[in-house]
Amino acid sequence: MENIKDIIGQKVFETPFIDTHEHLIDEPERLDCLEPLIPCDDWALLLNHYFGFDLVAAGMLKEQADRLFSNRVNPIDKWGIVEKYWPYVNNTASGIVFRHTIKALYGIGDISGDNIAELQSRYEQTRKKGFYQSIIRDTANIRHCHVHSPIVACKQSESPGLLLQDLALNGLIRVAINPYSVPENFQVNCLSDWHALIDWWFMEYGRIAPAVKIGNAYFRKLDFERTEAGEVEKIFTQKIKSQAIDPAEEKKLQDHLFWYSVDKATGYGLPVKLHTGQWAMNNAMNMHWVKDNPADCASLCRKAPDTTFVFFHIGYPHYEEMLSLSKSYANAYMDMCWSWSINPLAAKDFLKKFILTVPNNKIFTFGGDEKIVENITGHAFVARKGIALALTELVSENWITITDALDLVDDLMYKNAEKIFVR
Repeated sequence: MENIKDIIGQKVFETPFIDTHEHLIDEPERLDCLEPLIPCDDWALLLNHYFGFDLVAAGMLKEQADRLFSNRVNPIDKWGIVEKYWPYVNNTASGIVFRHTIKALYGIGDISGDNIAELQSRYEQTRKKGFYQSIIRDTANIRHCHVHSPIVACKQSESPGLLLQDLALNGLIRVAINPYSVPENFQVNCLSDWHALIDWWFMEYGRIAPAVKIGNAYFRKLDFERTEAGEVEKIFTQKIKSQAIDPAEEKKLQDHLFWYSVDKATGYGLPVKLHTGQWAMNNAMNMHWVKDNPADCASLCRKAPDTTFVFFHIGYPHYEEMLSLSKSYANAYMDMCWSWSINPLAAKDFLKKFILTVPNNKIFTFGGDEKIVENITGHAFVARKGIALALTELVSENWITITDALDLVDDLMYKNAEKIFVR
C-alpha cells in the first residue's frame, strides 16, 4: 500500500481551494502600478508585505526598507539591501512563502547576488495581462478569492468570477469619511445620514458580496456593546465637525455603528468576518487587546445568535481559546487565513485539534491575506503542506482512518466555503 503521507498529500495538492481572504487590487490597477499600493514594480515587491515585517523585526531600518520598496533604486542593487538580513528571515514562514513563490513562478529555487538579474527578468516576463488568472487558477489551484479591497469599502471587480469582493466596514464603523465614495450630492449632517450611507453600501453591494469584513481589532478591543442611536447622536455630530471626543465617547459611537452594520449584514444574509489575533505591523501590537479577543468574540456570538461570525487568523496566538469558542457557539466559524504564514506549525496544530474538537463544517482552511498576487502561490503551497501533514498525523496517531482523512479534504478546502459564502 502506498505511503499514507503520499496518498493524503496527493489528494490535498490536487484539490482546489476557495480562498476566503485577500487584499488584491484588480489586475489592470496592478499593471498600472497604482500607488501607493504598488510602491515598486520589481522583484522586491514580493517582499513588501509580511516578509517586509519580518525584515524590520530582524533589524532592518526604515530608511533601508524605504529604499528596498522604492522605484528609485535599481532592482539589481536591492539584493545588497536584503543580503545582510536574508539568513535571519529565509526560514520564517513568510520566507518559505517567498521561496516557493519564486520557485513555482520563475523556476528559481533560492536567491543570491548571482541570480537577482534572472529573478527580475522572470518577474517582468510574468507580470503581464492575464497573469492573475494564470497564477490564481492555473498555478495555485484556487477557484476564486474573496477580496477585502484596500481602496474602497466595496467595488465590482473587473474579474467578478475570480475576485469576489467583500464589503469592508472598517471606515463606516470608525467614521472615516474620506476613503469612501458616496452617491452624488450625498450629504452627511447627522447620524441618520450616516445610517443612510451604510444602507447605500449594502443596497449597492449586499447582493453580490460573499460577506462583510471588519478589521477594527487593530484599533480597539472587540467588546462592542449594543448602544442606541439617541446615546451617540451628539457624539457623531461632534465627530463629523472634527470636534474633540474622548475615548469613551469614541467607543460608544463605534459600538453603535458596529451593531447597526452587523444587523444590516445579518438582514442581507451575509456572514460577518472579523480580524482576530496577530497584527500585521511592527512595534505596535496591543497584546492585552489580542488576549481578550476570544472572550470578546464569545460575547458577540451571544449578543447576535442569528449572525454568522467568521473569526480570522485562528486568533493567533490564542488559538486554544478559539477552539473552545467555535465548539461552544453555533454561529462561530473559524478562518485559517494568514495563519499558515504567521506560524505554520501552530496552524497545523490548530487544524488537528479542530478536527477532533469542533464539527468540521465550521472551518475554512485558506486565505493568503496577500496584497501581491504572486505570493498567493507560495502561501497556498505552505497551507496545502500543513493540511496534508495535519491529516497524515491524525491517521498515523490512530485518531481517524485514512478514509476519514480523504473524505475531509474537499470540505476543508472548498465545500465548507461554498456552503457559507457562495450565493
